[in-house]
Amino acid sequence: MKTYQNEHVTVVTQCSVHLLQQTWIGLPTSENFRDGSLATIALAKRHQIKRWLIDLRQLRLFNPTDLHWFIQHCIPQSSSGLPQKARIAIVLTDLNQFSKLGSDLILKSLLMVNSELSCRYFLANDDTQPWLMSNS
Repeated sequence: MKTYQNEHVTVVTQCSVHLLQQTWIGLPTSENFRDGSLATIALAKRHQIKRWLIDLRQLRLFNPTDLHWFIQHCIPQSSSGLPQKARIAIVLTDLNQFSKLGSDLILKSLLMVNSELSCRYFLANDDTQPWLMSNS
């Protein structure tokens, strides 16, 4: 079920397994990035998300100013809503993708707030499911 969508992000939740899927495309405007980020965090809190899939294969890049805003404003909000042992899977087209740098910054900041998060990069969406669904 589509839970939120704007021009650059689609967010889908599967409440029965506490999974949120976020797919970014193109070059998000600051407004779309911020609105999409805030909507995603609200959905994660509301549905007690334990598994987060972020698909960046169609993303061109994130604006550094928006990444800074996310780290300063959203991570403090999201850290209180994510369970301690939540899993975050990020799908890229390749491990040298420019958007990986922005993801690295966000994950580093998240791990400073919640060291029990599990985070992993993938090159195929199908590969994320077994890892996200495992409890270990």
